[in-house]
Amino acid sequence: MHNKRFSVILLIIFSLSLFTSCNKDYYSVGIELLDQQFQDLKSETFPIFSYQESLERVQTNNLSNVHLGVFNDDFFGQTNSGFISQLNVALLETFGEWNQNEETEGSLTDIRVINEQEELTAVYLDLPFYNNTNDSDGDGVIDAYDADPNNVESDSDNDGLSDIIEFQAGINPLSNDSDNDGILDPDDTDNSSYNVEQRVYEIDSVFGNRNAEFDLKVYELTYYLSSLDPANNFESLKEYFSDDDFYKKGYYGKTLHDDRVSLDFNEVPVLYNEDDPTTDPDELTQVNYFETPRIRIPLDTEFFQRSVMNLEGSEKIVNQANFNNFFKGIIVRAENFSDDLYMMLDIFNARIVLEYNYNSYNTNGTDDISDDSIDRKKTSSIIPLGGVTINLYDQVNFDQKILTEVNSSAENIPSEKIYLNGSKFISKLKLFSDDNSISDELSSFMSKNVLINEANIVLHLDDNINNSSHKFLPERLYIYSYDNGDPIEDYNKDFSIDFSPTAINSNKFRFGGMLQYDSNNKPTSYKFNITNHVSNIVRYDSLNIDLGLTTMSNIDDVFTLKNGYLPNMKKVSLPSSSLLLPFPVALFGSSPDQANLSKRIKLEVLYTEY
Repeated sequence: MHNKRFSVILLIIFSLSLFTSCNKDYYSVGIELLDQQFQDLKSETFPIFSYQESLERVQTNNLSNVHLGVFNDDFFGQTNSGFISQLNVALLETFGEWNQNEETEGSLTDIRVINEQEELTAVYLDLPFYNNTNDSDGDGVIDAYDADPNNVESDSDNDGLSDIIEFQAGINPLSNDSDNDGILDPDDTDNSSYNVEQRVYEIDSVFGNRNAEFDLKVYELTYYLSSLDPANNFESLKEYFSDDDFYKKGYYGKTLHDDRVSLDFNEVPVLYNEDDPTTDPDELTQVNYFETPRIRIPLDTEFFQRSVMNLEGSEKIVNQANFNNFFKGIIVRAENFSDDLYMMLDIFNARIVLEYNYNSYNTNGTDDISDDSIDRKKTSSIIPLGGVTINLYDQVNFDQKILTEVNSSAENIPSEKIYLNGSKFISKLKLFSDDNSISDELSSFMSKNVLINEANIVLHLDDNINNSSHKFLPERLYIYSYDNGDPIEDYNKDFSIDFSPTAINSNKFRFGGMLQYDSNNKPTSYKFNITNHVSNIVRYDSLNIDLGLTTMSNIDDVFTLKNGYLPNMKKVSLPSSSLLLPFPVALFGSSPDQANLSKRIKLEVLYTEY
């Protein structure tokens, strides 16, 4: 038995040594083959047929941001945007300290329960800007304003004190006189009046002239926005579209704000609501905290007193459905801009702020009612914007050459140019042939034994159209399945992540679609890696599907789809993130003029034969 077991052990050891030696030979041969493959790398270019499409309307309810403003382009015309939103009163049950039922009935056991007589003192609509406070070197100065974002010893205000020293000392690294008392920081022994809670933000998603003035208008909406579709027996969500401008259709009531405004990118100070009588100074004049930069719009106080505050405890405000039937929402519009200004605003943190006074029973901390008093207190309540929100896009006066391309494409004539603007213009691409059939060129290629190392789509910018607005070019485009809006395999198999703290919309960088620059930092093209998609067609006889091409604002959010309609009312599926970027781009299509043949859209395939 012992000898038999020993023989088995020897056999296992021999087998393992043989397997190991075989593995060494295998990997050695593999490396030699791989080297040889790279030496034999070949390339071939295949045609892509582009077709221009124009969206008559797109579904824009409940996108991740709302747009407000105007943007003019010499070729693509003018884009005007506003939005509509319901108000979310789900958490709005009580004003003051007691609900209305308690106020009305009083209490036999609690003398503090009284009629509070709430009275609004101010109402604001807050529309926050997107912002960031990226600080790469951690010196207390964000990168956008740092003299050297990678050096903590930089001196951004040139006062002789480094940013990090001022930050640690609790003074302002961006001002040589933090407390504005006329004494420069290096010589000032008392900067205590400087509020260290103040912050400076880099404002994102505001484009154009930030000093432009415009007429800002807010109206009461009188059209009921149903979240469920009555046309489908309320069994599905109702869709709202970019042209559902209920103001133009006459569904508006009270004007809640109408004034000429300009933007303020400073923090909004919020004062204390109460004063501590035992301390100085008066807290009612002191800043409690700061809100991030935002558009703060004063609204009609009397209207909200009547339509919200006085309804405490009533059926109209008891739940969201009842309130939506009564107060249907607001319309926000902007007109008469002194210059181009376009804003994408944070709808998830947008809200209406109600500031009001109310009666509060004060026992003064004793059981003796002789020193009790009824004080007038100040507080605030919040009504978030929510429920149904609709982005409105009005795009006019674009060049007729775009419509010429649209009409030609409808007759199956490939386009000379490709025009993209996510909410208005998209393109359809066909690889290899204009009818998805196997062309002679593709058939010949498929007959070879090939390993596709890389397959790229390259799209060149048309500088004659884009030259005046390079700074507004989309940073990224997106290719997807045209028929159903799904991402293609190369997107799904790309797990690359850009970990840079300032990176935006830059994950999935192997899949690509990002704007390319030349050695002079001039934008030139966009490039996609669709190796898996092409390999499946060439090697595994997968369907050669139509591809959609559009702009992209968030490459990580492509699975939420919205519907769009072409002029013939054909429905197409679009990634919602493609509808959030207002800026257009012009590219060369599959049939450019003779002078630009080298810039036509093409499929480049790198492969090896075996």
